[in-house]
Amino acid sequence: MHDEHRYKIGEVSRMYGLPNDTLRYYESRGIITPRRSEESGYRYYDAWELNYLLDCVWYRSYDFSLSDVEQMVNKDDLPAFLARCRKRETELIRAVAEQQRLLKSLTLHRQKIARIPQELGRFRVEDSPAIIWQRQRHQGELERGASADSIRQWTERMPFVRHTFVMPEIKPTRGEFSDYCWGFSLTPEEMELFHMEIAETAEYIPSFQSVYTVFSAGGEGTFMDAFNSQVIAPIKAKGYQIPRPPVGNLLVRVHENGEMRRFFETWVPVE
Repeated sequence: MHDEHRYKIGEVSRMYGLPNDTLRYYESRGIITPRRSEESGYRYYDAWELNYLLDCVWYRSYDFSLSDVEQMVNKDDLPAFLARCRKRETELIRAVAEQQRLLKSLTLHRQKIARIPQELGRFRVEDSPAIIWQRQRHQGELERGASADSIRQWTERMPFVRHTFVMPEIKPTRGEFSDYCWGFSLTPEEMELFHMEIAETAEYIPSFQSVYTVFSAGGEGTFMDAFNSQVIAPIKAKGYQIPRPPVGNLLVRVHENGEMRRFFETWVPVE
């Protein structure tokens, strides 16, 4: 074979934009089999081997695994090849659906963040969403035991899982809240969509007639005072009673003039 029809690994690497290590790995997997020059001992590729390499690049572009590519290039008959393509199609359909859910979730989150200036400090009566809530920490103390063991399935479902707080009962003598718990929440419909089992440590919080508002707090240690002054005091001033624990979600943390500012939405059950 003429030397002009032989291509060293460096030439092939530059031609196709593939690192030398990748080419050597394909060789180690038996996907491509470059020959060695009897004179110099260097490995080289001819046009026939480049066909295999281009097939490999083609199938990897569909994100077939290297194990699949090895079979497709070297071993598959037509039925096996088609079966492998159908399997990858199914995987891509699932991936597209997941990306669509991510896009929808991010769009809704961005829209909610964009409405913060209009919602901040304004109150309206609406039904709170029914949720499944898993406590993750009581103030600064993380859950232990069975609750802690249940948390991983929630973090694996981010960003669809919301960072949700629940307030215990209001203090009758003070007329305000002094305690809170943070955790994760999904609606029952979302739990079903994600095929998540409801752990014994999770709590179902039904929908209630509530006052909805958005409030803000600064850095560490400012949450409780902000909630009582911006949410509870105005609601009680309107003559409402609060029969059940309020719930809410962290919307976003941002920085203004070098200081942290946090925004939350909350539903306060009223009667």
